[in-house]
Amino acid sequence: MKNFFLTLHMVSMCLVVGTLFLQSLTVVFRLRLKSAEEREGLRKTQNRIHKFIYYPILFVTVASGLYLAIKTGVFDESKWIYPKLGLLLVLAALGFQNGRQIKQDHLPKKYAMMVHIAIFIIAGGMIYLATVKPF
Repeated sequence: MKNFFLTLHMVSMCLVVGTLFLQSLTVVFRLRLKSAEEREGLRKTQNRIHKFIYYPILFVTVASGLYLAIKTGVFDESKWIYPKLGLLLVLAALGFQNGRQIKQDHLPKKYAMMVHIAIFIIAGGMIYLATVKPF
């Protein structure tokens, strides 16, 4: 059963990060569209993806990760899980920020790119902590 949840956690984690990464990138692309109809159509698609793909997959990722952490006793044995949970909170906050960016039309490109870059760096940090387990 542990292998099933580990696989589920890894696949859903990839989908969460990939969805956030793609959504933040499409926010930047939407800023370059000239037509209001095109921007509105892309915004509706982004909003649907955010609500119906990102949030359910985030729930699956967190639930499967908590199951694994409790089942393996990682909260008692390791200290690396706490910084990873902190990064998870930051990543979830970036997801909420991305949802707010989807609703805005007048957003400076540099702010949209900051979210895009932060998602990549934080996801890399989480993967590092989970694989290397430095402490």
